Amino acid sequence: MLFKQQLLFASFLLAFLAFVPYSMGNEPEKKVSVIKEHWLHFAGQRYAILKDSTLSFDAFAEGLQGYFLLKNKGRVKNDQYLTVVDFSQPSSQKRFYLIDVHEMRIVHKTYSSHGKNTGGLHANSFSNDHGSNQSSLGFYITGETYTGKFNLGMRLDGVEDCNSKARSRGVVMHGAEYATEGFMRRNNNVLGRSFGCPAVPMKEAPQLIHKIKGGSVFYIYHPNKLYHVQSKILNNFDLELKS
Repeated sequence: MLFKQQLLFASFLLAFLAFVPYSMGNEPEKKVSVIKEHWLHFAGQRYAILKDSTLSFDAFAEGLQGYFLLKNKGRVKNDQYLTVVDFSQPSSQKRFYLIDVHEMRIVHKTYSSHGKNTGGLHANSFSNDHGSNQSSLGFYITGETYTGKFNLGMRLDGVEDCNSKARSRGVVMHGAEYATEGFMRRNNNVLGRSFGCPAVPMKEAPQLIHKIKGGSVFYIYHPNKLYHVQSKILNNFDLELKS
């Protein structure tokens, strides 16, 4: 029932886009401002339902926005789950959130690594370049699974300019022993780092991957100003909903 209400709300926004120009004299800035106001109200209600303030509201609201925009564009095949990795938190915190959008609840929370050149305890430098060993922010669509160095892994396809090379760079989701509490205890409470992959604890990886594989939305968040200025998903709200 909740998911049907969400879809109805997304449909409402689409209809609202068609109505607002006539009521506001076709002033684009006012139109987008009103839409964002309604959206933030909607996202705030859903955020309250989660009952977990460790996930920042901005990370959740942006992730949910991208979920609906990508779903409207036909990019989402697995629409039950939204993954948000909240890089505003240090690596010592459980910052990987698996959200069941149908039920609007967090079904799994765990640790997630960032790239070794992205930072130590905190993630602060990001890149889409080959050989950078840095994480890339933004929205991804989960791909197929494979078996490799870290056992089960899952491909990620970046859908923004800042992460478009994810597949060719080999940025994937996998399990790793360096993404565990035991590793942190041995290393001054700092999680191990990857070559840019959002690695999770080895024992938890299979159940997470099997849930989100095959076309779900995966969002890596950070309050990075450059990303927020350049993200077409977050800044072309009106355009994306109409496309």
